[in-house]
Amino acid sequence: MKTTILKSTIFLLVLIFSFSCSKDKDNNNNSRVVTYELTGNYTGNKFASYTTATGGTANESVATLPWTKEITYNASVTAAAFAISGNGGTTGQQVTLVIKKGGAIISTTTATADNSGSFTRSALVMF
Repeated sequence: MKTTILKSTIFLLVLIFSFSCSKDKDNNNNSRVVTYELTGNYTGNKFASYTTATGGTANESVATLPWTKEITYNASVTAAAFAISGNGGTTGQQVTLVIKKGGAIISTTTATADNSGSFTRSALVMF
């Protein structure tokens, strides 16, 4: 229950942040195809929350790593958020999130489990 609340809170914060930011004028990649890739050695429970192709929100359990999700976003979607969280792992275990837009890497971030074996990490894609 705590994980679900934490996951939902983080995702909502990312969404709020996404609508308050201006578009990245330096990004020439106009592709609407985004690929989220998770890799690492984290053995605990993993949960992904992300913006769907139509701008909604989906929550999904990530059974094993590596894990990939490709989404082609509708033209009406101006930003997409992705959040990954985990619990029940071992201190120091990691999950790396790579985001590709049109096949080009636009973001990479690594989350490391804390002393409780948990982590959270989020990222944003602007269109």
